[in-house]
Amino acid sequence: MKRSHLILSLVASLLLGGCGSMSSLIPGGGEAYTYQGIDFGTDRNEAFKHGVRDGCATAAGTYTKDHTLFRSSGDYKVGWEDGRLKCGTKN
Repeated sequence: MKRSHLILSLVASLLLGGCGSMSSLIPGGGEAYTYQGIDFGTDRNEAFKHGVRDGCATAAGTYTKDHTLFRSSGDYKVGWEDGRLKCGTKN
């Protein structure tokens, strides 16, 4: 019984301690990424943001996509798809 409490305490201290920020553990706790007045969530990396910009340009009528990144970066791909969908519904 004591061993399981020790392990649980260790895991809790790692999650709540210095191994990651609390904002990454709490939904909506990080820095928001807004583009063209649309909220694309929190804690987005540069590949995702690049995808959003390209997806929004595509939704506006100028097809823009980095095909290499689209195939190799999941973050770019998700950003591009989110940008195309969310910016497309804004028009």
